Amino acid sequence: MTNWAHHYEIGDSRLDEHHRELFDLTTMLDTAITSNNPQKLNDIIEFLEHYAVDHFSEEEEFMKKHEYNGLKHHQHEHQKLTTLIQHLRYIYENKHPSSHIIFEIRKLIDTLTNHIQTVDIDIAKLIKEEDQ
Repeated sequence: MTNWAHHYEIGDSRLDEHHRELFDLTTMLDTAITSNNPQKLNDIIEFLEHYAVDHFSEEEEFMKKHEYNGLKHHQHEHQKLTTLIQHLRYIYENKHPSSHIIFEIRKLIDTLTNHIQTVDIDIAKLIKEEDQ
């Protein structure tokens, strides 16, 4: 997992704060692992469920407002990520082994981090163009 760095900022304070929170999930996951408390895994899944609803919709509204031409692609990416989060909920509710859930959370955190670094970063270009 990569740590948050300023070069990941896209230039919108709310969206950047959401992204920073996501980078903190690694610490939450480490705490869940060391505590051996399944409820802490649920807390992470709940965070991700809220993140998918709140952040993804806010980000998409931002892109619509600024007439971002990559909106459709971004929406598709968000849908794939939402499906992965739903899968996490499913395996948690169906009492899959904690090690499996932890592995899936880890993969999802990596996927979301990659999304920020490769897809969301294009929003920064949009903001910089508008500022010129």
